[in-house]
Amino acid sequence: MDNNGLNAGVRLGGLTDRTEIKILLCYLLSALNRPITQNQLIECVCGQELVNYFEMQNALSHLIEQKFVTESSEGFSITREGREIARQLESTVSATVKRYAYRMAVSLLQYEALKKQNKTDIYQSSDGNYFLKCSIDDDKFSIFSMEIPMPDEKTAKYAAQQFVLNGGDIFKCVLGIITDTPAMYSEFLKDKKQQ
Repeated sequence: MDNNGLNAGVRLGGLTDRTEIKILLCYLLSALNRPITQNQLIECVCGQELVNYFEMQNALSHLIEQKFVTESSEGFSITREGREIARQLESTVSATVKRYAYRMAVSLLQYEALKKQNKTDIYQSSDGNYFLKCSIDDDKFSIFSMEIPMPDEKTAKYAAQQFVLNGGDIFKCVLGIITDTPAMYSEFLKDKKQQ
């Protein structure tokens, strides 16, 4: 059988065996122990070139048919039976592949959680200029808010991602500067310099 379709977009060491792909998906959903959206799942396994996109979709459909995975409005979740499959067969999948997929999934879920607190909005004014509005919101009110002119949309999108990731530290630095409390920002700046 020709496996070219299975290999398309898959890095060396990635998975091309359909059974291993199913096991990886079960392992990932079991290890996360929470629902994950289709886009997040695609980014975790296909975006890392661990699995071919079409083969992942095929494997996911089979897992749902076999009742190892369920789909809801929150995303895909592992069933008790799927968790048992993951536990019994996870050693058949490369530890490196599992580690890449899991790290990416955790990063994506952390980013999504940060986005709920560290909010951004990019808009273009009537004169064509781009602006990035950033805020840190609590359940009841905005703790911090700023609006920054941006040279272009690409820069605005990059800055928005950085604010989502570092919004708490940015707020701490700004607060330290305006209250003349260098201890609030010196550690952050020191860590950034060492990177």
